[in-house]
Amino acid sequence: MLPTVAPRAAQTPGGIATDPILQPPPYPGQALDVAIALHIVNISSIDEVREQFEMDAYLFAQWIDPRLAYTPSGPNDRERNYAFGQIWIPQLEIINAATPRTRYETSIRVAPDGTVHYAERCGVGVSSKFALRRFPFDRQSLVIVIHPFLVDGPRIAFKLGNYSTWTASEFESYSSLAQWRVTTVEPRIEVASTYGGQTVPEARFAISVQRRSSFYLWKVFLPLLLMVFLSWAVFWIEADDLSNQVQVAVTTILTVIAFAFAISATMPRLPYLTYIDAFFLECYIYVFLAVVELMTVHVTHRSEVRRDLGLRIRKYSRWVIPASFVVTNVIIAIHFLG
Repeated sequence: MLPTVAPRAAQTPGGIATDPILQPPPYPGQALDVAIALHIVNISSIDEVREQFEMDAYLFAQWIDPRLAYTPSGPNDRERNYAFGQIWIPQLEIINAATPRTRYETSIRVAPDGTVHYAERCGVGVSSKFALRRFPFDRQSLVIVIHPFLVDGPRIAFKLGNYSTWTASEFESYSSLAQWRVTTVEPRIEVASTYGGQTVPEARFAISVQRRSSFYLWKVFLPLLLMVFLSWAVFWIEADDLSNQVQVAVTTILTVIAFAFAISATMPRLPYLTYIDAFFLECYIYVFLAVVELMTVHVTHRSEVRRDLGLRIRKYSRWVIPASFVVTNVIIAIHFLG
């Protein structure tokens, strides 16, 4: 059983710390090096509509406080445990947190030379910018940004800890991210500017994820293609059979509109077009072209003078419109995915 240090009186009734051990360690003229690391335990959800994700992780920090150095009392006295609030620890903030960080467990261990090992298990909802132009064939970098609390910023310098190298193989057994495949976490240390020109150290952890697009292929793209193909059935109906042609065309248009409303809740709301938006617009246009074609053919077919023109339009429409649909799809794919 490791020894636990007895609690200290932390604050006066006015909230002012009276114990020097609750103040940052004295490092005159230089910043305190704090090694920081983040180990992702699980990512339970990624919401591209709100541009947020839920994360469960271990946050690690390590620094040297010479005031806590001690002489071991025996071979088993290799570290001493402290409770939260007994000694000074850097206040680390996830500044792009969308919800307050929840600490489940914390551990503070001090080695004889004064090296402090801090660990906490936490859960938090994080907001991160999504690049969704290629949606639903996109890759995302989910960024977690950690700063020290503003008061401690000038006193601290971040460096990467031992847990910074991480792989996602453990997610294969229990991850609930059916739409995503988590690949790697890339840590980076930077210096950020705050108000008043003050700078603080910044640790960024970018989680690379790739969308599994099978859902959209089978539940969105394939039904839309079938609806467009159905609208082209009017090209093979007799030109004078207006009733059946209009019925097919109008039914297809209404079906596409209803389908768009049904899946709108699962689509990101963005000020720019994504690949799936462009595909939707293309399907709308080609279904509308089928209506324009049938009305043109019907009007020309009713005239004895222009009857042959209507038949020629119908003959060429059977191949020109589907061929142009394929070419347009290729152009859209190159523009958004190339």
